[in-house]
Amino acid sequence: MEKIKVSQVVVVEGKYDAIKLDSIVDGLIIPVNGFSVFSDTEKKTLLKQLGSKNGIILVTDSDTAGFKIRNYIKNICKDSEIINVYIPPVEGKEKRKVRPSKEGLLGVEGIDRDTLIKCLEEAGVNRSLESVNKDNMTYTDLFELGLSGTSNSSINRLILAKKLNIPTKLSKKALLEVLNRMCTKQQIKDILSEKPVIFWDFHGTLTKPDNQWIDSAIQLCNTHFPELRIPESVIRKNLGGKCLPWWTYPDRDTRHLMENDGWWKSCEDEFSKMFVNCGLTESQAKEISPLIRTYVINIKNHRLHDDVLSTLKELKSKGYKSYILSNNFPELPQMVKDMGLGEYFDGCVVSALVGFDKPRKEIFDYAKKIAGNPLRCVMIGDNPIDDMKGAKDAGFETILVNDRHPDYNGYYCDYICKTVSDVLNVFL
Repeated sequence: MEKIKVSQVVVVEGKYDAIKLDSIVDGLIIPVNGFSVFSDTEKKTLLKQLGSKNGIILVTDSDTAGFKIRNYIKNICKDSEIINVYIPPVEGKEKRKVRPSKEGLLGVEGIDRDTLIKCLEEAGVNRSLESVNKDNMTYTDLFELGLSGTSNSSINRLILAKKLNIPTKLSKKALLEVLNRMCTKQQIKDILSEKPVIFWDFHGTLTKPDNQWIDSAIQLCNTHFPELRIPESVIRKNLGGKCLPWWTYPDRDTRHLMENDGWWKSCEDEFSKMFVNCGLTESQAKEISPLIRTYVINIKNHRLHDDVLSTLKELKSKGYKSYILSNNFPELPQMVKDMGLGEYFDGCVVSALVGFDKPRKEIFDYAKKIAGNPLRCVMIGDNPIDDMKGAKDAGFETILVNDRHPDYNGYYCDYICKTVSDVLNVFL
């Protein structure tokens, strides 16, 4: 028997209801899985999206639970045109169930076909409704769009889901039906061709991994107090993993350092303690600690990797937007300009000016906001935790470059590139 063709979305309680109606209705049927819809954000968003665009045919059981679910869906989809289909309260038990429902009534799945058809027609759903669009996409279109059966189908589905606010784990059939009601093939092509925004770590990624902090501490001790002959190994031991805000504060919330030069004052205090541990007196330590700042912000003490400028230039010529996203000192944005990098970056997000350090999610969220909340964000860095894990937890794609961690297993990385210029193979 010919099915009733509908343009609206048919919403039912469970999968067995959906199976039953699928034999009667030709259209998209969405089960809400009972009361779980109350906490299913993705499902609610999908219902709102499709409901406002196509309208809803709402079919629930005739018991108390069915009416609670019906009223909840009507409330969250209040901007949608809703056709309410009610089934009669028939006593009985579905064959697959061990015992009847709490109220002893058959659900949608247990109502016979002829009765369901009558209920649909009485609600205004009939065979004269709009037929299926002949221009609808097919499974072949999903393949051609890179949404099914291709190496990049997973990432493309994720991109599309974020853009359209639809669930990320739809079956191929459900995805096809949802897309046919929300957009055209060309619109999908436009979404998937949108370029990602690139976020770059600074130290070790764009620049060579020189340790300006240790170098400056060694230089200051040798220059100001040569008679102490403090071994370089002692300074490295006492400074390693200490003194800087992203190491000093375990929770990495540094907003309290954002005013009155607090970031540098914190560093100076910590370096003074470090120098005392190395053998200096407190007065000697306080004398040289402020001088570290001058050394570290000097652009002459930061060497770019040889392929950085050519890579940034090529990406810019192809229309990519780039931002710096770095755990670093407040002067970094100006230093980036002084180093001749300003023309290649659309912004510079620095932990000292944000109040959170990588891998905190807050700094990644801030960076996305500054960039206009792009659909795709890609983090390029050299630190497996701060750059890779932090970015991945914030929903970024990730590229590890200049890997200096031979034992790193590649977790949290979408790509691993030996050099900066190798990232061009990912984007171009």
